[in-house]
Amino acid sequence: MQTVCGFIPHIVPADVSGEVVIDGVRSNDPLEIARLVGMVQQDPEAQFCTETVEQEVAFGPENLCFPASKVREEVDHALRSVNAIGLLDRKLSTLSGGEQQKVAIASVLAISPRILVLDEPTSSLDPKAVREVIAAISSIRASTNVTTIVAEHRLGEFIPLASRILVMSEGKLVTDCARGDPKFAELAAVASSPVEFPRVERRSGSVVSVKGLSFQIDQKRILDDVSFTLAEGSVMALMGENGSGKTTLLRHLVGLNPVQEGSVRVLDHLMTKDNQVEPWTLGGDVGVVFQNPNHQIFENTVDREIRFASANFNRSPGEADRAVAWFEESEGVSRRIHPLCLSLGQKRRVNILSSSSHGPKLILLDEPFIGQDRRNSIRIAELIASLQKAGRTVMVVTHDSGFARLFCTDVLLLEKGKVLAFGDIQGAAGETLSKFMEERE
Repeated sequence: MQTVCGFIPHIVPADVSGEVVIDGVRSNDPLEIARLVGMVQQDPEAQFCTETVEQEVAFGPENLCFPASKVREEVDHALRSVNAIGLLDRKLSTLSGGEQQKVAIASVLAISPRILVLDEPTSSLDPKAVREVIAAISSIRASTNVTTIVAEHRLGEFIPLASRILVMSEGKLVTDCARGDPKFAELAAVASSPVEFPRVERRSGSVVSVKGLSFQIDQKRILDDVSFTLAEGSVMALMGENGSGKTTLLRHLVGLNPVQEGSVRVLDHLMTKDNQVEPWTLGGDVGVVFQNPNHQIFENTVDREIRFASANFNRSPGEADRAVAWFEESEGVSRRIHPLCLSLGQKRRVNILSSSSHGPKLILLDEPFIGQDRRNSIRIAELIASLQKAGRTVMVVTHDSGFARLFCTDVLLLEKGKVLAFGDIQGAAGETLSKFMEERE
């Protein structure tokens, strides 16, 4: 996709053979390509350049020197194409994940490209936001002549829209089939089948106790009287729509957000308004993996990255040694490669290994399955299961209800900062989760 967009080799140096022909023309001019191809990256927030929706959607046509009247026309048309005209006056910082994705798509549509490239546009979205993005793509197909290319690991939602499926493996195109071909139907059936995750067993004993936790920023209440406990050895699914407070709650558990109201106890660490605990104190007992893997890569080789925490907390290197060997063997890449040269999925697995190999008793994973295909999703689940069997307690932020029901022992469901359900995934909390997801799926 980066080659089609001209990023390779014009921005990312590479040895390239063959050719890319767009609209019948082979072009070596990045500006020409930018007029023809627009790409929305995996993390839409990472490509925002301005502060408001209107400024962001106008950014492309202004850079291409469209007349002012044409810029206004393209902004309105692009936002209407994704059913987001109501967001025109909003600040980007106030948008939900689904709204961000729609604005990112609109900002590319505003330059009237011939080709729209979307890199995993629904990977970090809740079911409601996924429906919004799918509807936006469907609207684009109905109202424009733009060709859309979607890179996805989870094809289920896109199969009804797709006219063609291309499958790549190890840099090669291995399948190319159009709707109506038997292979297309076969791939559609595989995409619709559930992922079979391993099951972990429930245990007892408390590792986390949260009581009456409330938190607000700029008068906006993000967490509202949250209370729950997390038993030792559990794997808890932390669920809820985008903006429900999941990441904010995780940040409290690792000391990155100060406690304003209520209390948070993590193992022997008690945090209240008058008794804050620094993140570097908690870090020895709590490992955390953030949504964006690039935010926590510090070293220049995979080997050093995975060993970072154990060296930082002066822990025995044995587990880190095994983690490095496992990654090198399973991924087929050298331990000396720079972590930023890895794929998003590989970075995610490095994050998990580096955050767990210094022996923390609690591990927090914020959307670990983003960027993972079916096989690697199962590998991450197996990695989590192995941590749980070793006595670790794990909390996983996820929108994947199948993973929660088939794998996790417990669920904590948030809605607008409040606890909607909490407890055994096989009990009443699981039933509430099922109803919640059915309403949104």
